[in-house]
Amino acid sequence: MKENAQFYFANLGADVVRCATAAEAGDEGRYKSSLERARRTLEQLRDTKRMEAHEEGVRMIQGLEYARSSGNLSTFKHEVDNAVAPFASRFNPIQ
Repeated sequence: MKENAQFYFANLGADVVRCATAAEAGDEGRYKSSLERARRTLEQLRDTKRMEAHEEGVRMIQGLEYARSSGNLSTFKHEVDNAVAPFASRFNPIQ
C-alpha cells in the first residue's frame, strides 16, 4: 500500500508540473487536460488510504492554482520537483 501511495504521489507531481508548464505556455486546453489527469491521479492516491499523502496532493493542486494566479509558476514547478523527487527516484524504469 505504501509503495502505491509513493507511486501516485510522484505521478501527481508530474501531472501538476505539466499543468504549470501548459499554463506558462498559455495553452488552456493542455492545462485543463493535465489538470483533469492530476485530479484522477489524486483520486487514485486517495484510494491508497494514505490520507496524509492525499492531503498533500490536495495542497499541491491548490498551490498550482495559487501560483498560476500570482504568476509564480516557475518557482512553483521547482518546488514541486523538489518535493516529489525522493518518491519518483524509487520508481526507476531502467534497471
